[in-house]
Amino acid sequence: MSVLRNDVQVALNDLHVALMQSADHYRYAAEFVTDKLTCELFDTIAHARDLLAKEAEEAVRNSGDLPSVPDADRETGEQLLQRLEAAFSAHETEGVIYQRLEAESQLEQLLQTPELTVIDKDYPTLRRACLQGIEVARESLNGTEVS
Repeated sequence: MSVLRNDVQVALNDLHVALMQSADHYRYAAEFVTDKLTCELFDTIAHARDLLAKEAEEAVRNSGDLPSVPDADRETGEQLLQRLEAAFSAHETEGVIYQRLEAESQLEQLLQTPELTVIDKDYPTLRRACLQGIEVARESLNGTEVS
C-alpha cells in the first residue's frame, strides 16, 4: 500500500464510504419507522447496499489500497437530524421515505461526478451496478404505500 492514492483508489474509497453510509442510514431508519412494510423495505435496501459496498471494498483492496470507513460522529449527527426532521413531519414514515429519496439523488450525483467515473476503466460494472441499485431503490420507495 502506498501512502499516496491514485485517482482510482480515491474514487473507490469514496464510493465504498458512500455505500456504507447509505446502508447504515437505511438500517437506522428501519429502526424507528412504525410501518412494518417500510421497515422491511429499508432493511432490504440496506442489505443490497452492503453487497455493493463489499464489491467496492474488494475493488479497493485489488487496487492496492485499504478501504476507508465512514466517520461515525458525522453519521450519528446526520441520523439525529433525519430523525428530528421525520418526527416533525405530518407523516413520519412519508418524511423518512422522502429523506431516503433525497439521499438516493445525492448518491446518484456522486456517482456521476468525473472523480468517480474514473473507476469505469478498471471496474466497468461497479458504478453501473450502483446506479441500477439506486433506480431499484427509487422505484421501491416511490411504490411504498404507508399505512
